Amino acid sequence: MKPLSAVTTLVIGWGVQLVLTLGPRAVGPPIGAFSVARSAAAGANAPQSDDFAQLVKRLKSQSSGERRDAAEHLGELGDRRAVEPLTAALKDSNADVRAAAANALGEIGDKAAAADLIALLKDQVEFVRSAAARVLGQLGDARAEAPLIAALRDPNSSVRSAAALGLGGLKDQQAVVELLPRLRDEAPDVRAAAANALGELRDKRAIPPLINLLRDEYKMVKVSAAIALADIGDKSAAESIRQVIDIEKDPEAQSELNEALKRLMAAKKD
Repeated sequence: MKPLSAVTTLVIGWGVQLVLTLGPRAVGPPIGAFSVARSAAAGANAPQSDDFAQLVKRLKSQSSGERRDAAEHLGELGDRRAVEPLTAALKDSNADVRAAAANALGEIGDKAAAADLIALLKDQVEFVRSAAARVLGQLGDARAEAPLIAALRDPNSSVRSAAALGLGGLKDQQAVVELLPRLRDEAPDVRAAAANALGELRDKRAIPPLINLLRDEYKMVKVSAAIALADIGDKSAAESIRQVIDIEKDPEAQSELNEALKRLMAAKKD
């Protein structure tokens, strides 16, 4: 994955950490600040529309591996005719297939699947719930807001992270009051995801707690906080970022913090 810009590199770099946390099965195409164009190679390898009927047939294969692969390829096709069979696959007996179907529906981007994805937030398997939360944010259906807020309290940190990112993707300011407490979550990936989401929402109520988060012991958390502050664009946070840069010992983190500061200083006034 090649960087699109200095700032995108920061966000994608954090996204890579999130993949390690959620597991690859829960992470399909990125949302919000994580969105990047598909590579030319991926496009060249994507199945053609002539394969559609065969892929739908394979969704009912006896092999869970074949069903999973079929769901993934249907997502690559992006054909809206796949929404119905993929929605049915959300109830597959195999968790990998359910997660693949959710990710594929996110690629297609049809809100018709939202209700079934909301139901998937109660799946027994953590990475399936994570996939559902992430995709609901990608679809941008307002019906997902309350279920995603509830998922912020999931016992599994990967689900809480995905729910925070999903809420950021919805771009609804009402989620701010629910995301702010997640900046104090015990899990660093949740704190980072909440910071990212608050940056997406660009609400100035998040500035003081995000400034506090700049002192977090985890690199991905402090960098996510700095990026969020840059996204919000209030230059009152600049001095706090400078102070953290001065004491930061990790060269990579220092570089990323510097890039966030540059973005903040380049931001236009409201």
